[in-house]
Amino acid sequence: MPDEQRLQEAGESIVARISTAMSKVDWASFTDLARMLPKARHIFVTGAGRSGLVARGFGMRLMHAGLSAYVPGETITPATGEGDLLVAISCTGTTGFTDYLASRAKRFGADVAVITADSRSPLAGKADKVIVVPTIAEDIVLRAAVFEHATGLCLDAVFDVLSETLKLDTETYRNRHANLE
Repeated sequence: MPDEQRLQEAGESIVARISTAMSKVDWASFTDLARMLPKARHIFVTGAGRSGLVARGFGMRLMHAGLSAYVPGETITPATGEGDLLVAISCTGTTGFTDYLASRAKRFGADVAVITADSRSPLAGKADKVIVVPTIAEDIVLRAAVFEHATGLCLDAVFDVLSETLKLDTETYRNRHANLE
């Protein structure tokens, strides 16, 4: 089989797996997250590895929406406390770094929303709100990729709804978009 055909089949398989995961998402849980975000004094987004990349992308979208969003560990990140929200993303819910930040956020009085594939994970146990993006455990190689892509798409949907709620227009978005690039 030619490489092009194998690549096309692999790509189509991944898209189908992402679509399947998204069809099983409890959208009400993402609606709850969309309602929590504008109420938070500060929003902190975190995850490790690829989940961290998804978190950072979502944080950027929140900034575009005019919300106070930060990535823990960056030099401009303020202290957290009551009225704040940590959005922690981890496919397995066992990532040490993400679990540690959720514990600290809770200790300082912040609410924690966890996006994971495992609602029974240690990280989910620390959450005020658990949001499950289901992936199939049998497919361990693709599971994480499916989780991260599906999570990113679900969070883009949250941003779309949030931008309507906050009456974000194209001009406002453009004014908040990076221009030192």
